[in-house]
Amino acid sequence: MARSVEERWELLEAIGAYAAGELGDDEAREVERLILESPDHRELARSYAQMVVLLAALGEESVEAPEAVISYAVRRAYISAFVRQAERFARGIVGDYVEALVTYLRLRPTEGGR
Repeated sequence: MARSVEERWELLEAIGAYAAGELGDDEAREVERLILESPDHRELARSYAQMVVLLAALGEESVEAPEAVISYAVRRAYISAFVRQAERFARGIVGDYVEALVTYLRLRPTEGGR
């Protein structure tokens, strides 16, 4: 099912909030359902969880990471997730167009040998 850009960002935020433990019970269950339904969502949740652990480890160190560094890491995570999704989407479209072209030009043999 195609999602709008706004819905995708909402999904990214929801999975991020879930990984950070910031959701209530009902919201968490809804996000868990989404994560279980899609390998892409599971991968995104895993990435967020790793980032949360990394940021927590940085927070426990005696040396504090500047806010700009943490902000940069969060922005990079969002951009990386967005680019991966865009790449998968583009590959899907290209594949569909190639499939349509092959069908249109009748380049694939049919079952009856025609």
